[in-house]
Amino acid sequence: MTFDAREFRDALSSFATGVTIISARDGDRKPVGMTCSSFNSVSMDPPLILWSVTKIALSAPAFKAAQHFAVHVLAFDQTDVSNRFARSGADKFGDTDHHFDTNGVPVIAGTASRFDCKQYAVYDGGDHWIILGEVLNFDRSKKEGLVFAGGSYATASPIQPSRENDGVEMKDAPVDNLLFYHLSLAYHQVSSQFHAEIRATGLTLPEWRILACLHGDGVKRGVTDLSERTFIQPPALVDMLASMEQEGLCTLDGTGRNAIVSGTNKGRQKVAHLFELDSQMEASVFGSADTDESKTLFELLNKVITRTI
Repeated sequence: MTFDAREFRDALSSFATGVTIISARDGDRKPVGMTCSSFNSVSMDPPLILWSVTKIALSAPAFKAAQHFAVHVLAFDQTDVSNRFARSGADKFGDTDHHFDTNGVPVIAGTASRFDCKQYAVYDGGDHWIILGEVLNFDRSKKEGLVFAGGSYATASPIQPSRENDGVEMKDAPVDNLLFYHLSLAYHQVSSQFHAEIRATGLTLPEWRILACLHGDGVKRGVTDLSERTFIQPPALVDMLASMEQEGLCTLDGTGRNAIVSGTNKGRQKVAHLFELDSQMEASVFGSADTDESKTLFELLNKVITRTI
């Protein structure tokens, strides 16, 4: 059976993974490292993990031969580190806080957890090498881990359950006086309803964000601008846009990260009712006559955004 490689990657991207960096030393004792989402646990006795590296990667021979390596589970605040180690041929360790352990393996600071391993086995896995490691030691912090899904970084924020009265008297607590707690609570309550409507159209949330940013006559955006607006990493965004172009939801002028993206009538029609729904939800929350409240909130949120860039 043969199928489109990009569509296969798109299907795989629906599986949310943690983000790791694998590090080792090559035959010349130089540090090597790469961002990897294929990490997984295998066995508790003995303690085994696995990950895979594409055979065409520059560092593939070094990782295949390395007798010791480290798996770093990245923390929520290490997206820049992840992007740095995802690039091929870059000086990855130059701007990264790290040291070398007793086996000469480069160890990156500030991660959510780390597993120090020795090579247990290497298997041929098609166009990848599957590398098993026996965990010799590990380190764990209390930092929240970084998640990657649908082309975007995220954290494992909880899905809000429906509220039920459990008979316990509700009392104010210090958290109830925190502005950002209320912002988060409001976001989760409103988005749970709105996201359900998005999914009902057959769109994913990333596709909605793309089409929303392209909505309007004559709207065009570069890939970099669209990436910043939609929180989708450029490599994943390029693949996503190619698929959406095939569906007639947008058009691309140029290729890769240099493409200029434009909306289409089909794309605009696909999300027009969602803009109307947003207006209805605003009216429901604030009241149709109370436009001053919504305007004030809009201005305050813009202040928060501009002051936290």
